[in-house]
Amino acid sequence: MYHKLEVKNLSAWFNEKQVLKDVSISFPSNNVTAIIGPSGCGKTTFIRCLNRMHELVPGARVQGKVLLDGRDVYRDMDAMEVRRKVGMVFQKPNPFPNMSIFENVVAGLKLLGVRDKKVLSERVETKLKEVGLWEEVKDDLRKSGAMLSGGQQQRLCIARALAVDPEVLLMDEPTSSLDPASTAKIESLIRELKEKTTIVIITHNVQQAARISDFTGFLYLGSLVEFGETKKIFESPKNPLTERYVTGRFG
Repeated sequence: MYHKLEVKNLSAWFNEKQVLKDVSISFPSNNVTAIIGPSGCGKTTFIRCLNRMHELVPGARVQGKVLLDGRDVYRDMDAMEVRRKVGMVFQKPNPFPNMSIFENVVAGLKLLGVRDKKVLSERVETKLKEVGLWEEVKDDLRKSGAMLSGGQQQRLCIARALAVDPEVLLMDEPTSSLDPASTAKIESLIRELKEKTTIVIITHNVQQAARISDFTGFLYLGSLVEFGETKKIFESPKNPLTERYVTGRFG
C-alpha cells in the first residue's frame, strides 16, 4: 500500500507548551483517515502541521518530519507549494465574503497566475458539479458566497480547495456546524473524493469516523494512542483507552 503522506516523530509547541508528542502516522493514498480524540487533545494542531499552517501562529514550532511523496514539507518544499498540494477545509464554512461564488472557487487558481477565462469557467463548473452544488447555484454565480446556506457554503469551500487539484485534502471537523441533511451530503462527497485524493479528517464524532473512514487514529493528550483500519479500531481495539473512547465510556 502506497502512503501519500507520512508523519515521523512529530512534536509541536505553542511557546513553551507542548501540544503534540512524537506522533508517527502513515496515511494510505486514496483513503480516508480519521483522527479522533476528545477536545484539547491536539487534533487541530496536528492537522495544521501537515500543511505548515501551524507555523503561522506566533510562538509555534515543530519538530520531526512530514513527508509528501517522500519530500519533507518543512525542508524540501516552500510553504506555498505545500499548501497547494495539501488543501484545507475548516470547521466553520469560510467563503470569502466580498467575493462571488465564481470568484470563491477560482481564488486559488488566480493566486497561481491562471487568468484564462475559459479555463476558470470550466474549472468552476467542474468543481461545483463535483461537490454537488452546480445545479443549486449555476444561475447565481455572481452572487456572494456568503448568501448561501451553511451546508452550501461548506461545499463551496470544498470546491475552492479542490480547484487547484490538491493531492491531499485536510478537513477539520467539516460538518460540526451543519444540520444532519447537510452533514449527510458532505459525508457522501468525502467518500467520492477519495477516488482522486487522499483525505485526512478530524472529527469529534466517533460515529462519523466509523461511517466514512478507512483508517482511524486516536489522539489523546498530544500522543497517538492507537492507529489502524477503522473496522479494527472500532471492533477490536488493542488499547483499553481506545476502547473506552469509541464505546462512549470515556471521561
